[in-house]
Amino acid sequence: MMKKALTLISLLWGAGFIIAGIVMGILGYRHISYSIYFLLPFVTFGLVGVIPASLLLLMTYAKTWRGRLAWVVLYVIAITAIVESVAIWKKYYEIPRNGGPYLVFSGDPKTTMTICWAAEKAVPGKIDYVKDGESGWLHAECASAHYPKVLLEGLQPGTHYRYRVPALGNKEHSFQTAPSAPEDFSFAVYGDNRHAGFISFHQSVLRAIKREEPNYNGFRLILNSGDIVERSGTGHGWQWHSFLRDITPLASSRPYEVSLGNHEAGGSPKYYEEFFDYGVPDHWRVLDYAGVRFIALSTQDDLEPGSPQYAWLVKTLDTPPADTRFTVVTLHKPLLTYDPRERYHDPALRSLLEPLFPEKKVDIVFAGHVHAYEHHHLPAFEHVITGGGGVMLWNKPVPGPETVKTETCWHFCAVEVKGNTMSVRAIRTDCSLLDAFTITSKKI
Repeated sequence: MMKKALTLISLLWGAGFIIAGIVMGILGYRHISYSIYFLLPFVTFGLVGVIPASLLLLMTYAKTWRGRLAWVVLYVIAITAIVESVAIWKKYYEIPRNGGPYLVFSGDPKTTMTICWAAEKAVPGKIDYVKDGESGWLHAECASAHYPKVLLEGLQPGTHYRYRVPALGNKEHSFQTAPSAPEDFSFAVYGDNRHAGFISFHQSVLRAIKREEPNYNGFRLILNSGDIVERSGTGHGWQWHSFLRDITPLASSRPYEVSLGNHEAGGSPKYYEEFFDYGVPDHWRVLDYAGVRFIALSTQDDLEPGSPQYAWLVKTLDTPPADTRFTVVTLHKPLLTYDPRERYHDPALRSLLEPLFPEKKVDIVFAGHVHAYEHHHLPAFEHVITGGGGVMLWNKPVPGPETVKTETCWHFCAVEVKGNTMSVRAIRTDCSLLDAFTITSKKI
C-alpha cells in the first residue's frame, strides 16, 4: 500500500511540474514567439519535477536500505558534479586565455589601425603586417600584457593590409584603412548581446550580419551600443572570453566600436578598459570616417551641463570637419522608450539631449538598453533602439506618439551611406526586413 501511495505521489509530482512547464512555456511563447521561451520554462519545471520524482520512485522500489542510500548518493554526486564542473569552467577563464584578434581605431583611421587580442602569457605583443599585394612583412610590437594592443602607424589611406599575430598562430587577417575623402560605405549597428545566465543568441545576430554583408559591399565598421557582458568583475571572465570568441570572425577584419553599457561598467569598467583602447582616457570619443562623424557617448558617466563629457560633446558637435555629411551618435541608454519597465525611462536624459541634437545637426542616435527594436522620429533627427543583439528578450515596448516601428526580436541595423543619403535597414536574424528609412544630409 505504501509503495502505491509513494508511486502515485512521485508520478503526480513529476506530471504536475511538467504540465506547469508546458503552461508556462505556452504563455512565454505567446508573449515572445521564439522556441526558447517555450523550452526554458518547460525544461526548468520539468527538471524540478522529474529529478525528485524519479529519485523517489527508485528509492520506493529499491529492495534494501543500502539500495536506497546508493540512489541518493548517486543523485547527490551527479548534481554536485554538474554544479562543480560549471564552477571549474568559470574559474578556468578567470585567467586570460588566448583570443582574438580584433580591431579598434585609437588614432587617425586613415593612417592607423590598432590590433588587439587576449594572451595567456604576458609577453611583448608582436604583429607582422604588409600592404596587400606586397610580400615584405613589416613588424610592430607593444609592451608585455595579457591584453596586447599594437598600434600600426604610417599606413596609407583607403588601403588594404594583411596581418598576422604570431602569438595566435600563422593565420592571416586583413583590414582596410579609412579613405582620405568622403566615399560610399556601409556599417552595422547593434547592442545588448550579453548573456542572461548562460543564454545568449549573439552568434545568431553575427551570422545574420555575415550573411547580409555581401549586399552592402562589406561593412567597414561594427558599432555596439553596449551591454556586451552581464557582469565585468571576478567570476565573469568566461563571458569576456565568449564575447571575444563570438566577435573575432568579424572584428578581426574591421574595427569594433563599443559604447560603454551599464553591465560592463558593473561598478568598475576595468575589464572594458583592458579589452578596448580607443586612444582616449575617457569613455566618450569621436571618430571621423569617410565623411561621417561618429560620436560615442557614455551614459555611465556624468552628462549634465558643466560635466567634462557635456563640454566635450558640445565642442565636438560645434567643430565637425568641413566634409562631414552625417553625424551619428551612439550611447547605451536611450533618450526615450515605450518599454513598460519604469526604470528604463530617463526623462532627464531626453530633456538634456533632445534640444541639443537638432541645434547641432545630429542626424541619428543609436541606443540600446531596451531588449527590443524601437524607431522614433524626433524633431530633426531619428532615434533608434537596437537592443536585440542576443540577450534574452523581455517586455514588449508599445507604440508612442513618436514611434515609427517597434518589435521585440533579435536583430541588427545595416546602414548604407551613399552620397548625401543614409539608408538604415533593421534586419531580423532570419534576414527578413524589420524596418527601413532614409535620411538626407543636412550639411550638403
